[in-house]
Amino acid sequence: MNRKTHSGIPVAVGIVGCGGIAQVFHLPILARHPDVQIRAVCDTDTSKASVVAGKFNIPAVYADIAEMLDKEKLELVFILTPNNLHLPMSLIALERGTHLFLEKPAARTSEEAKRIQQKAKEVGKSVMVGMQSRFRSDVQAMQRFLAEEELDSVFHIKASWLQASMHSIRQPWLFKKKISGGGVMLDLGVQLIDLVWMLLNKPKAVSVKAFAPKISDQVHVEDSCVACLSFENGVSVALEMSWDFPISQDRFQVEVVGKNGTGTLNPLQLNKMWHGQIVRISPELPGNSVAHFKQGYRKEVSALLDFLTGRTGTLAASIDDAVEVLKIVDGMYKSIETGREVVL
Repeated sequence: MNRKTHSGIPVAVGIVGCGGIAQVFHLPILARHPDVQIRAVCDTDTSKASVVAGKFNIPAVYADIAEMLDKEKLELVFILTPNNLHLPMSLIALERGTHLFLEKPAARTSEEAKRIQQKAKEVGKSVMVGMQSRFRSDVQAMQRFLAEEELDSVFHIKASWLQASMHSIRQPWLFKKKISGGGVMLDLGVQLIDLVWMLLNKPKAVSVKAFAPKISDQVHVEDSCVACLSFENGVSVALEMSWDFPISQDRFQVEVVGKNGTGTLNPLQLNKMWHGQIVRISPELPGNSVAHFKQGYRKEVSALLDFLTGRTGTLAASIDDAVEVLKIVDGMYKSIETGREVVL
């Protein structure tokens, strides 16, 4: 990949899409980052883009990504648009020689993600996908525990991301399958799968069986899903995800089961067998669940910039990883459609 070594010169960045994810998370982080200079924003709603540009002192506003890339000398583009635009906009940006950050999911299907992957390899550019859960402090602590085999051989993981009824405001395009590609599986599920897969050190997925019970009759994509995954290393995974679950507050939890104990996330706890008894050995991490969530966005941006400026040699949450995760999601949709287990 064509990268530069760190020279102290900020990376020239362009932002495509000025919606909530840009305004609440990415722009505030990028505007304060010492390695970044935001040169331009692009959105078909130029009135909104102009307001955003004024708020964050961004000098240029465009309605068309090709025009932005032709007129601005950019090194990195953040694509924060609805899912159906990820593929065409990624191809345009890569053709013009920029690195990419793609907000999750990378694309609507693994085939679309493969086209981005292939173009990136062809032009020698890097593509990171916004899997912010990987960068939470509690998740990274759990990853270290598992790498050091604190729980001995892991054989099962249960993970859930359940959002309470009516607690979250979502963009209308999320409910239109032609635009989003799907429902909760391409929103919460893709992140949950990526997190579990990473904790297991990215084994090959073998099979999946998924169910999508409908909670709301007003939504025309799946608003909940339960799935069972198996991996070549013998680990089984049970997943639950929902936008509209009948609970009082959101729930994000992961439980990892090994031969020598269990580990849980949110809150982080590690329980090990020691002389025939269960002993809790949990590190004290600053911040609560909300702090860990926001921190994930900051750390993923820093990880990308550290890679692009040559301070680190490995790109986390790459397009290569996204292709593999989306293969699993594709299998889940096929399982729901056929009512059968799908071999991957």
